[in-house]
Amino acid sequence: MPKPSSAIQFLLLASLPFSAAMAADFNITGSSSTAQTLSAGQTGTVSSSGSLSLGGSTVAITVTGSNATVNNAGTIKQTGSGRVIRDNTGVTNLVVTNSGLMQAADADVIQMAKAAASVTLTNSGSMISLNGSVGGAQAVDFNAVTGANVVNNLTGGKLFANDADAVRPGLNGVINNAGIIQSTLLNGKATDGTDGVDAQNNSGVQVFNLATGLIEGARHGITGGQIDAGSEFKIAISNEVGGVIRGLNGSGINLDGFNAKQAATITNHGTISGQGIIGDGDGIDVDGIANITNTGIIRSLNAVSAPVDGLAYSEGISVGGGTITNSGTIEGKVLAGNTNAVGRGITLAGNDITSGALKGTREGLYANATIINQSGGKIIGQSDSAIVVSGNASGNTVTIQNLSAALIQGGGLASAAIKGNADNTVIVNGGIIDGASSGKAIELGSGVNSVTVTGGEIKGGINGGSGSQNTLTFAVDAGGSFAYTGAISNFNKVEVQSGDVSFSGVSSYAGATQLSGGALTLVGAQRLSADSALILNGGTLKLSNAGADGQGFASLTLSSDSAVFLGGSTLTFGKLGTVVDGKTLTFTEAGTAYAFRLLGDYSSDASFLALIGATHINGLGATYSFDGTYTKVAAVPEPSTYAMLFAGLALVGAIARRRTKV
Repeated sequence: MPKPSSAIQFLLLASLPFSAAMAADFNITGSSSTAQTLSAGQTGTVSSSGSLSLGGSTVAITVTGSNATVNNAGTIKQTGSGRVIRDNTGVTNLVVTNSGLMQAADADVIQMAKAAASVTLTNSGSMISLNGSVGGAQAVDFNAVTGANVVNNLTGGKLFANDADAVRPGLNGVINNAGIIQSTLLNGKATDGTDGVDAQNNSGVQVFNLATGLIEGARHGITGGQIDAGSEFKIAISNEVGGVIRGLNGSGINLDGFNAKQAATITNHGTISGQGIIGDGDGIDVDGIANITNTGIIRSLNAVSAPVDGLAYSEGISVGGGTITNSGTIEGKVLAGNTNAVGRGITLAGNDITSGALKGTREGLYANATIINQSGGKIIGQSDSAIVVSGNASGNTVTIQNLSAALIQGGGLASAAIKGNADNTVIVNGGIIDGASSGKAIELGSGVNSVTVTGGEIKGGINGGSGSQNTLTFAVDAGGSFAYTGAISNFNKVEVQSGDVSFSGVSSYAGATQLSGGALTLVGAQRLSADSALILNGGTLKLSNAGADGQGFASLTLSSDSAVFLGGSTLTFGKLGTVVDGKTLTFTEAGTAYAFRLLGDYSSDASFLALIGATHINGLGATYSFDGTYTKVAAVPEPSTYAMLFAGLALVGAIARRRTKV
């Protein structure tokens, strides 16, 4: 077959698309200013001695086919408004490896513009977007990609953007960072859109920040979130020991959303921090639910608002539900001199309400919320509560477990260390809850609330809230002790189940005081409200330094063998409750006048008479007398006492007779 003429060859070549005509493997070892195109399966290389530089709007390297590879060890610059690398057709399996410099003056360094694309980027050099016109040009823009997209930023690697997000991953994108991912302010742009990593609305993103990794945004370190209330958004973030994620004028991690369809899994062993310079700043802010495990530091450094807008809150963590497991430090702080903001450890609440009658408040929780503060864990509010449950009633339950050797510490003069709302709250404490600065350790709301103390220390008052089923239980380990110096209020029942418990503060709760085991010592007179009913269901009640009148109760119920150590003092009861047959009541160190008394005449009351038969006082039986107001119960006099009494009476009689004879 004869070869086609040169003219025919030219016409055939001219009929091909320009990019296909110019596409070929390339290897640049010197200086070049020629735009390059890679089609399917082709490889483009810029060696360590090579450079590729273009101006105008031309893309330096255009990729038009799948399975292409770009290797850069030299320098690739776009000095105009074009990108360094771009795919606008949806190529798959693009592999880009950079150990040199890729720099765009006013555009993305690399952009994959179609959903069908897939790409792996490995960087140990620098990829820099100077973003000269402040048009939002990223170092890496995979936002449109729905196929596999992976960014590996190795030790020494830098992904950097001025006045724009540094990296935008695509759907289910993966970022492995051991280098620097950074957005900075250079050209005076407002901080919105200047994040280290911005997932936009792409769900399924995974970010792994390794020991040498830094992810930093002029606004947020990492951000993203739901596009609307009906969409799902999930993200997983891991920060290793030594890793840093921080927002310079926002949150370390900020996820904007609407409800429980937004869910984040965050594991932190390094440092996550936020700071508000002209607005809000939190360590982690998730407008949805989050499962957070922290062994490192999660911290907010500051928050700012105009005085007319009220206080700003600098929060270590703010989430709408989920689980926080902490053995590190979570804290909210404010800068010195900032008097219109407070530092808070954790806020559990939904979104801010910005309009309508509830403007200025927050939505309720989107799911149950659990905080587990493990040994060594610290949750601190520098000038506000350590933990606040905020927002409207949601029907969800808040559980707070503060384990042995863990600390929950509030700050400021007004706020409790733990503050609840209308949701049901369950607190279990074996560590330290420190509300000394305000005098308030726990202040709960109108839900059904329970507090269980297994040990540790509580500094400040314990307020069960305005609900009608609130309980406070002391279940201290056998042989252990718990000394409480504060005030207890608004509980329907306070129960000691085990351990040696003492109250030295003056409490006002009107619910029952129940002893089911262990011992309760009241240090001082009238430590409890006289409106509280005493239920002896086992264990021991002790009075110490209580004076002559000791302690008053609304009523006395005996339902199991129990003991009372009076220390020379007495008890007073407004009435007698239930007395279970066969159960004994033993008093020791009772005074000579009486051990206890009941308001009214009980001399013909069958339950009272049964109680007298089951009562022992100072090792003796019990007797009673009515003085016109109270029925007093005292020890039956010993035989020697009767003998002395009779001898005394006989002596008085003899003296009287002798005087008569005289």
